[in-house]
Amino acid sequence: MLTLLVTVLATAYFVVPELLTRFVVSFYFVRKARTGTRSEEILRASFWAIVPLLAAWSTRDLGWLKAPTGIAHHSQVVFSALYSDKLFEQNPPAFYDSFHVFAIFNAVLLLRTYLIVIVAAIVFGWIAKSLGAVRARLKNWPKTANLLHWLFMPRISEWHIALSPMLLNSQDQLTVRIDVMLKTGILYRGTVFEKRISANGDLATLILSDTERMIRDEYTRDRTAYEASKSTNPAAIKPDTEAYWRKIPGEIFLINGSEIATVNVRHVRPVGVLKPREDVELNETLLAIRALVNTIVEQRDVSN
Repeated sequence: MLTLLVTVLATAYFVVPELLTRFVVSFYFVRKARTGTRSEEILRASFWAIVPLLAAWSTRDLGWLKAPTGIAHHSQVVFSALYSDKLFEQNPPAFYDSFHVFAIFNAVLLLRTYLIVIVAAIVFGWIAKSLGAVRARLKNWPKTANLLHWLFMPRISEWHIALSPMLLNSQDQLTVRIDVMLKTGILYRGTVFEKRISANGDLATLILSDTERMIRDEYTRDRTAYEASKSTNPAAIKPDTEAYWRKIPGEIFLINGSEIATVNVRHVRPVGVLKPREDVELNETLLAIRALVNTIVEQRDVSN
């Protein structure tokens, strides 16, 4: 029984916090399959276990959920009784009373620890999700920005970094558009709708919206003809690549990661989205044009 109790406590205090952290941050980003050596993984897990535990221990007497007092005595009674049957048989009621206090104390301490872990993981995930905006705000503090880069970037999947707007300063005004070349030579483009990354860190599935397919054969034919004729025909028109894209029916388009040869990522501004600064400049330009037109009309009226 003593071995079982120690195993349960060790799992609750040193394993669950790391698993809880992984679960919470999974709502914000995809973790890298492996972020370092085995020793580094153990050190990171120990950090997420020990630091929140120390914080919970230091605040055990604060708030409405306080830990019972005299835990040292009750812990000694519990472990002694579980270690020796003779000690248990001498005073069973004392063991049960001490075990009750011992259980309540650990429940309170674990609850505080898990709450601290959840809050810290939420903050960690939010910063990672908005890393571009956070780093932009810290541009006057380059050392702090570099520290954030060192803390977060090695722990996030490369595919998530590439296929999400986490590094962008204006995430609400930009969207991720990609060109995907398959191993068969087919070229698609679209907006990243969803992605799934396998346990080993590979891109397993890519789902696009607003997907288009390029008619490469026709483009290659027309481009070759243009290159051959432009020296003899100066009026030859260079093929426009945009004319060779064809809309694929449907809202989403799924591509298996194993079929992808190359991916080109672009951060573009959706149609109709303008920055406030650009909107002001546009209004000023329109006002200037209007004033110029009014001046010309007035001068014409005077001359007449």
